[in-house]
Amino acid sequence: MQEQPNSLKQAYRKYRAAFLATFVFSMFTNLLMFVGPIYMLQIYDRVLSSRNETTLIALTVIAVVLLMTYGMLEFIRTRLLVRAGLQFDEVLAHPTFHLVVKQQTAAPGSGAQIALSDIDKVREFLTGQGILAFFDAPWVPLFLGLCFAFHPWLGLVATGGALIIFALALANELSTRGTLAEAGKAGNGASQFVNTTMLNAEVIRALGMEKPLSKRWMAQHDEMLDHQAIASGRGGAVVASSKFVRMSLQVFILATGGYLAMMQEISPGIMIAASIVMGRALAPVEQAVQQWKQFVGARQSHAR
Repeated sequence: MQEQPNSLKQAYRKYRAAFLATFVFSMFTNLLMFVGPIYMLQIYDRVLSSRNETTLIALTVIAVVLLMTYGMLEFIRTRLLVRAGLQFDEVLAHPTFHLVVKQQTAAPGSGAQIALSDIDKVREFLTGQGILAFFDAPWVPLFLGLCFAFHPWLGLVATGGALIIFALALANELSTRGTLAEAGKAGNGASQFVNTTMLNAEVIRALGMEKPLSKRWMAQHDEMLDHQAIASGRGGAVVASSKFVRMSLQVFILATGGYLAMMQEISPGIMIAASIVMGRALAPVEQAVQQWKQFVGARQSHAR
């Protein structure tokens, strides 16, 4: 498949413009995430103290308009990735299909058809929620910086939580990389064995070889399931731990904010706003942990 690398590079080159546009949209969508905490801060510290209905109405209208803008940008960002995925497939699928047919004709048992499913896996990751987590991740320091602006203690709690969840993501990578690779190898071997067997199905049945071949396929299939079960178990433990950490951090930051409010170092509005900002800062990191299996699968498909 000598032409495949060129086709792959061309597909990625076509996707690059959408990638940059999505990055720009991500910048604005993440900036608009400040609407909620700022609105909450103004309600607690300005409206409730002044009891001014006009201020409440004005702030609410501004917040709703900005949130509508956020929704529109989020919709455009998603649609942009979907269209880019279609272009990616358009560039790559057609030449890959012809090369697969050529390779399969020359070597029927080569398993070249796996390349077609690999294209789907890479495209699904590039157009799904997994890639959006990576687009949102660069803006995490901005939210952490706002927590520090509220109060250094709040910033330390939020940063500590982000580091713990990032460590869990790293642990997820290290604990599942080899197992998922073995599962993929076993799965591809099982699929290739099935395809080769189906080509000679009539001969196999005539010779009475169906039962031993079935046992051989089941062995390969069970090996794939075993590796997947181990990886899923480890990944599930990491995801559960990250959720526990995130929920516990909400308690810790509210407790810290409550103490600082009692000491009159911050206002109650800042306490609530800091909780919202920290939740937004941790969301991309936790989402990356949840989407890590899809990312690893897309990376393996890209390598193949």
